[in-house]
Amino acid sequence: AVPSSLRKQRGPSGSRRKISRARVKGKGQLKLSIEVQGRVLVLHVMEAKGLIGKEYRTCDSYVKMSIVPDADWKCRQKTKTVPDSKNPVFHEHFLFPVQEEDEQKRLLVTVWNRERNSRQSELIGCMSFGVKSLLTLDKEISGWYYLLGEDLGRTKHLKVAARR
Repeated sequence: AVPSSLRKQRGPSGSRRKISRARVKGKGQLKLSIEVQGRVLVLHVMEAKGLIGKEYRTCDSYVKMSIVPDADWKCRQKTKTVPDSKNPVFHEHFLFPVQEEDEQKRLLVTVWNRERNSRQSELIGCMSFGVKSLLTLDKEISGWYYLLGEDLGRTKHLKVAARR
């Protein structure tokens, strides 16, 4: 028998954390903040780090945001493309007026790598925030967030834990 002091201690979220770490590995991180001014979401896209394109090249990256689902793409906005950087700095602000019907939707933030030789872009990663919870703003949305795969990122966001 293994002495109890040598057994792995696992908290209630221990197994969840493992899945999260595996899913975010290698996609990079995005620093942003979201404020609420009346019924307008103000998104400040600051910078990204650790972005890696195909074949581990640096990226020509940009960030695209929209409130989804949005059939006619009326509220899609994007940053300028920052060429040849794994750690691009954007520092751009975007306003998203929120209608009542948008409260059940999500603010989707996606990071893309524009392919140099083609007009296509590849998704590096994404995250999303529930509009209703942003409006009630029970917690501050500010800091570094992991870029998640498309399936996970369309429904969640994951804040990078602050190092103590």
